[in-house]
Amino acid sequence: MIKPFLYRKPQRGFTMIEILVAVLVLAIGLLGVAGVQLVSMQQTVNSTLRSEATMYAQTVAERLRANGGVTLTAGQLTELKTQMLADLGSGADVTVTMNGNSTVAQVQITWTERDPFATNGSLATQTLTVDARL
Repeated sequence: MIKPFLYRKPQRGFTMIEILVAVLVLAIGLLGVAGVQLVSMQQTVNSTLRSEATMYAQTVAERLRANGGVTLTAGQLTELKTQMLADLGSGADVTVTMNGNSTVAQVQITWTERDPFATNGSLATQTLTVDARL
């Protein structure tokens, strides 16, 4: 007597569980890629802010050199701060400190940017200091 279960054909194709596991692995991978993309975009924005802050510091140093080592007037600083607020955001500020003999000026630019490593997306204050020889 032949037993019918011995002559069954081998199973072909995928089971539903295998497909669900594959979809789960793919979804986790895509979420990881999306997270990396988000951090990358935030860092790009922060890099742009740092570049603009560097340009403003160099602009102030060049204006000081053009003035012959004399500090900027209140009107010039106000104009510069207005431009900085438009480009760097509401936390932007500039401070110019001259040393006693007016041969070196310290230009300090402050701005806020998003902290990509904070869990709540908080803002971090950044400061760029440039010493300019006049």
